[in-house]
Amino acid sequence: MAGRTTDRIRILPQGILEPDEKKLVDDIETYGCHIVQVREENGFPGWSYSVGFTDVLGMPELIVIGLKNNVAHSLLNECNRRLQNGLRLEEQSRQRELLSNVECEFRRVEKRWLIQTMGYAVWFYGGDGFQVLQCVYPDLGNRFPWDDGFDTNWRDRQPLLFPHSLASRVEEDFWAANDSNSSLHDWKFKDPPHTGVFTTKRVMSGEDGITRVFHNVEDGAWQFHGPHESKPEDLAYVCLHHIIDKDPTINELSNLPPGWCAWREEVMAPWARDLSAADADGDQSEA
Repeated sequence: MAGRTTDRIRILPQGILEPDEKKLVDDIETYGCHIVQVREENGFPGWSYSVGFTDVLGMPELIVIGLKNNVAHSLLNECNRRLQNGLRLEEQSRQRELLSNVECEFRRVEKRWLIQTMGYAVWFYGGDGFQVLQCVYPDLGNRFPWDDGFDTNWRDRQPLLFPHSLASRVEEDFWAANDSNSSLHDWKFKDPPHTGVFTTKRVMSGEDGITRVFHNVEDGAWQFHGPHESKPEDLAYVCLHHIIDKDPTINELSNLPPGWCAWREEVMAPWARDLSAADADGDQSEA
C-alpha cells in the first residue's frame, strides 16, 4: 500500500508549510511515514521516531532511543514494511530480526513524553492525541533491562518511556536534557552532569550564594563556596548539575581551567578569575 492521501494530508498543504514540514507530509503520502531523527548531544542519547503510521495505517507511532541514526532508520523502515504487509503491533509484542538476530519488544509510551520527544508528530496530529510504542532492544545476550543478568552497561543508552520498576535516574536525566528549564538541557561543562563536586550545606540550603569557585589542578575537582568560611563539618558532596540548577550563572565558569579560581563580591556581580589565590590552599586542603 505504501503511502496514501489521507484527509490530513489533503488539508495540511492548504496552509503555508516550512520546507521540513512539506517533506514530512510528502514522505507520508509517498512512503506511509516520515522518520525524524534527533542527534545525540551533551552525552545524552539521540532518538528516532515515525510520523504517519496512525494517519495511514491506524497504528501507533514508533520511537527507538540510543541507536545510531542509520540503524534506527533501517529499523523503522523495516517496521513500516511489516506494518504495510499486515503486521499489528501491540503492547509487549516482540519482533525478531529488526536488529540482527535479537528480539525487540514494543511498550506503550506514557503521554507525558510525547510533547517532550516527538514535536513533529505533535505538529502533524495537532496535539498529543495519538499513541506511541517504544521499540525496546535487549543487550547482546538478548536480555531486556528488566531481565536478570541484563548488562547494566547498556542501561544509560536507552531511557524507558513507559512505567517500570527500575531505578529512574536514566529517565529523569533524559527528561531534564530535553527540558529548557533544566541545566541538563544545554550542558556547558566538559565534566558530566553527575560529577561529584564539593560545596557547603549553607549553599545547598540557600543560606549562602556561591561567590568562590575553585577548579583543582591536581585532580580536576570543583569546589563551590559562599562568602562564609568553609569548615570541614560544613562541606557537602553533590552532583555538578545540582549546583547549576541552584545558580545558572555558574555556567559562565564552564571553561575555568584546572588550577584557577573565580570569585565575586555578591551573587549578581561579575566573576573575576585568576590562578588559584594563596587563600584557596586552605579551602582545597579542607575538601
